[in-house]
Amino acid sequence: MTSPESNPATITRWLKQWKGGDSGALEHLTSAIYQELRRLAAISFLSESGERTLQPTALVHELYLRLDDVQHFDWQSRGQFMAVAAKMMRNILVDHARKRRAMKRGGGMERTEQQPAIKDALLDVDIIVVHEALDRFEVDYPRQSRVVELRFFGGLTSEETAEALRATGVDSSLRTVERDWKFARAWLQNAVTHPGASAER
Repeated sequence: MTSPESNPATITRWLKQWKGGDSGALEHLTSAIYQELRRLAAISFLSESGERTLQPTALVHELYLRLDDVQHFDWQSRGQFMAVAAKMMRNILVDHARKRRAMKRGGGMERTEQQPAIKDALLDVDIIVVHEALDRFEVDYPRQSRVVELRFFGGLTSEETAEALRATGVDSSLRTVERDWKFARAWLQNAVTHPGASAER
């Protein structure tokens, strides 16, 4: 059950107060959404050769350190915040993966993988490969790319993804998200297994 402190209307009010410079509002906000962000981070954390090098708590803490960069946003809803958080998590995860890869240069490079919420062949791949393929995918399919970002990197459910898209001005529904996710998975799976090729819609 959603508590009064973490319901969407309360989250939106705190976001607006935080934008206005109220540091106390940020404390309330982070306290209310900490468990939610940790749940998303748990889905999106890195695993290298079975050894977890970036724990969900560390991912959330690093996200907090970057929140100052988005304080000025015109916050309108909880869904909008979760969409921004998903993009920030993507950047953190990719940055972390690149640093780990750089440290392994000159030796046997280990795979850097997502720990998926569900068993899915698409998710069991190098996170940097997915990131780069997604950048190419976004050129022709911006909405579908956002669906992947929210679900794969942000760990949102289909319902949460639809909410987040609507909050950022993208007309979307649960059915649209599920259709986009199915198409995007096929395109990306082809892209990461056959570089240079693309799947036709």
